[in-house]
Amino acid sequence: MTDAGASGGGWRRAAAAAVLLAVVARFGAALFLGDPLGFHHASGSGALGWDWGYEQAAVAQSIAAGEGFADPFRRGTGATAWAAPAYPLLLGGLIALFGGITASVAWIALALQALASAATSWFLWRLGRATGGPRLGALAAALWSVHPMAVYLSVSLVWDSTFVAMFLAWFLASLAEGGREPAPRAAAARGVLLGAMLLVNPAPLALVPLVAVWLWSPRDPAASARRIAALLGAAALVVSPWVIRNAAVLGTPQIRSNLGVEVFVGNNDGARGSFNGALHPAYDASELERYRELGEVRYSNDALGRGLDWIRANPGAFARLTAVRVQRFWVGPDPRDGIVLGTGETRRRDWMGWIKWLAHAAFGAAALAGAVLWRGRPGGALLIRGALLLFPLVYYATHVFERYRLPLEPVVVVAAAALVLRVFRAADEPAARQRTRE
Repeated sequence: MTDAGASGGGWRRAAAAAVLLAVVARFGAALFLGDPLGFHHASGSGALGWDWGYEQAAVAQSIAAGEGFADPFRRGTGATAWAAPAYPLLLGGLIALFGGITASVAWIALALQALASAATSWFLWRLGRATGGPRLGALAAALWSVHPMAVYLSVSLVWDSTFVAMFLAWFLASLAEGGREPAPRAAAARGVLLGAMLLVNPAPLALVPLVAVWLWSPRDPAASARRIAALLGAAALVVSPWVIRNAAVLGTPQIRSNLGVEVFVGNNDGARGSFNGALHPAYDASELERYRELGEVRYSNDALGRGLDWIRANPGAFARLTAVRVQRFWVGPDPRDGIVLGTGETRRRDWMGWIKWLAHAAFGAAALAGAVLWRGRPGGALLIRGALLLFPLVYYATHVFERYRLPLEPVVVVAAAALVLRVFRAADEPAARQRTRE
């Protein structure tokens, strides 16, 4: 099928087939695993309230109990902004509807996550088509549909990552399709989408400089400023009710309040590049007491100060940790080291863990190569390379779980698909030259 044939709908049908395949793969994986989002494992431990969903589900339980957006550790600590509001509100509604964390809640949450992950295939088709052509879009959609990390994490993790991945692919596709000089109204519509994504998780704020560069035209600075203001203003308007609530209740205008804690947890004498639960208030009694004494916002600021003090006192160690975190983000940890759990314990990788690691490493390496060798439509390289460059920066300075890359994984897949097409194109060039000579 040629790219020209895409106008007849051939590539679009291929993308729709990828979405269908993604649905089948995710629900098939859920049935194979037989434990919706770890429900039976957590309920068997006798501590479902925390083990199932951690901070996100803990806040959801407070919402369902009529206690408001509060208590991220199930320790009666009061109002919180430890998580952005959208996902806990979704879980809280399900918990209230079904009278607790039940298997029905787990299966419905799983279904919603699986469908969001499958829908990401469609947005990848749009993003790939807009940045590199319909062939790239169709291949990216197909790769996402069977990507082991995307499949597994969508049906095994109670977290917002799957929804952030969908929104990020949607947002970048909208930017690419709208071009670099949209009307202010069109830019504002994309700002609404950005705001909705930030209410799921504010991590994509790292891409705001990329958005500004994308919309800026040196030929017309005034029009560029209007476009940027319209997009960012609309996003700010969408998140303003939540920001106002946090300012009034907690004394901070942040969307999430825990960045300082993540800096401290990742930068200390015991840091190894991954999460260190020994210094987290969810696991450590002394840190929890400090959290209670100072309150959430002051505690996070205090933790940030302790983390920055350690970085200033140990620049060499910080540089080495940063290198480890870069490696963990793109390639994954050494699989022989096992998986570090939130509690600090280490679990040996089973065969599924090795498959996840191989997929993580292969797609990460391919994405970096694909971004470097990118040949696509004008502006496509800016969006893809910019997202891959900016999004991980905060994790390089804090700590890395495998799931932290999932929101960026749609862009990773597009860049990896671009590399695959580049390799096939290069392999076909000698034959094409031969056919031309004949």
